[in-house]
Amino acid sequence: MNRLNAVFTNLVDGLCDPLRQRRAMLALAAAYGATWFAYGVVAKSSQDLNADLAEMTVWAHEPALGYPKHPPLLAYVIRAWFAVFPQADWAFTLLAALTLSAGLYLAFEVCGLWLDGEKRAAAPFLLGVIPFYNFLGLKFDQNSALIPLWALAMLAFMRSLETRRSGWAVVLGLAAAAAMLVKYWSFFLLAAMALVLLFDRRRGAYLRSRAPWIGAAVFLVLTVPHLIWLFENHFPPLNWIGARRTADTVFDFMRSLSEYTFGTIGYAAPAVILVALVIHPSGKAVRDSWFVREAARRPATLLFWTPLLLPIAVAVVKHTNLLSVWNEPSLNLLPVMMLASPLVAVPRSALRRIAACAVAYTLIALAASPFVALILLEHGVENDTAYSKLVAAATERQWREGASTPLGLVGGRFALANSAAFYMADRPSSDADFYDYLSPWATVERIERQGIAIVCASDDDWCLGKLGQYLANNPAGRRSEVTLTRHWLGLAGNPRSFVIATVPPRP
Repeated sequence: MNRLNAVFTNLVDGLCDPLRQRRAMLALAAAYGATWFAYGVVAKSSQDLNADLAEMTVWAHEPALGYPKHPPLLAYVIRAWFAVFPQADWAFTLLAALTLSAGLYLAFEVCGLWLDGEKRAAAPFLLGVIPFYNFLGLKFDQNSALIPLWALAMLAFMRSLETRRSGWAVVLGLAAAAAMLVKYWSFFLLAAMALVLLFDRRRGAYLRSRAPWIGAAVFLVLTVPHLIWLFENHFPPLNWIGARRTADTVFDFMRSLSEYTFGTIGYAAPAVILVALVIHPSGKAVRDSWFVREAARRPATLLFWTPLLLPIAVAVVKHTNLLSVWNEPSLNLLPVMMLASPLVAVPRSALRRIAACAVAYTLIALAASPFVALILLEHGVENDTAYSKLVAAATERQWREGASTPLGLVGGRFALANSAAFYMADRPSSDADFYDYLSPWATVERIERQGIAIVCASDDDWCLGKLGQYLANNPAGRRSEVTLTRHWLGLAGNPRSFVIATVPPRP
């Protein structure tokens, strides 16, 4: 116990020491990522891969400059990742944990632009109790991937504005382009940067330097190929947003706006409550913290609030529903908003209490991970996620019995088709929902050339109807029904029946 206390004290002291703080933060980020990786591996061990992640893996099998729902960068990242690591659940969790570690470290760096000493040292612990940086962030998707990219872009932007050095301009262009090529939500970060520049007294000197034009050139070089793809294909991701996120009624929009607003507040609440209970800022300090107009802290205010509030204005105009989880990258500067005021004091004793709470939060989650897995096993998860690997194995056995060629396509409901495809040795692509918008590669010609396997829950009449059509068009096809049960540590989940059809290539 004494040794643990010594390690904890040394870590906290190191984070406050300008000469040791980066080494200490690297150690903290590594330990944080390792702990949440262990949590993710255990907690998710009674279920299979989330369908959204499996869909991105399918995209990685079909290289393109854009995809039906999102820009292409994460598909490239996943393709490169699985060129090194096996295509397995734990490898996806490792990628998510590394992303969280990078996000925490870069948030520490960007918060350091406005915080120092104990205040800066408190930043990673405050972020570490926000679900965006752990529970939700363990799903490596377009939202969590933006956490480190937004932090890096903000850091590079402020350093570029301050120093006007070409190196920071290049980093800014790279980070901004990467963020946009992950999710168009990053437009709101670019808008925040534009506002910072507009209201900054250094804008004239900055715009007369090479820095902004170097950053813009790097950004354009990296994003123009995707822009060309967007125009040539009539903006598929934007059409998807319009079709799926347009509010049907005023009530629908107000419900969405409430979830976006109060959901974001709820996710940020653990850090806010921790500051309130441990630091006890006065009312005057709180008023001096959140909407600052003085020149030194104005950039932080604009970078924090613009990505949170501007989407509401756009949503009102476009009648678009919003989700609070889209704000995963938007809270990097939350510690700055709470602590940067000179009226807020953070003594070393308060820092130790904040750090202890954050460490306890993480360790309690790790200890609870087996119970999370048990609850998921007993109560099940949505979209038949617990059965994807079993369905994949049964489908592969049936395919091998009737075809000598690799399995190239798996059809069915979006979730089951994508998740099952993830676990198959031939690395097939999916025909999700039998919808060419979602799976433009699943053409009639390809299906006839490669064949297709189709998987449906036995009670899914719509999917079974599609399955029957494929079998009717190819008499060489084969249909079977299997009942599968997920097992975990000797315990059994609920049995579930599926129908599998394998339609081999035409001669």
